[in-house]
Amino acid sequence: MADYRLTANDSVIRTADGAGIPPDPANSDWQAYQRWLADGGVPDPYVPPIPSAQFDWGPKFIEVIGREY
Repeated sequence: MADYRLTANDSVIRTADGAGIPPDPANSDWQAYQRWLADGGVPDPYVPPIPSAQFDWGPKFIEVIGREY
């Protein structure tokens, strides 16, 4: 896991604390990110969220507990 993770827009996420860092040259966190990149850092890629339809546990839930919820 890298120190930073890309997002769908121009901001990045600092993995240590989940802080969102906007692409603002005056922002000290953005400056630290830019230094990290210059030193050879490679951020984790953006991974789009899985659509919630893929989390339909209804049939599996019924199978596990033996009845509808």
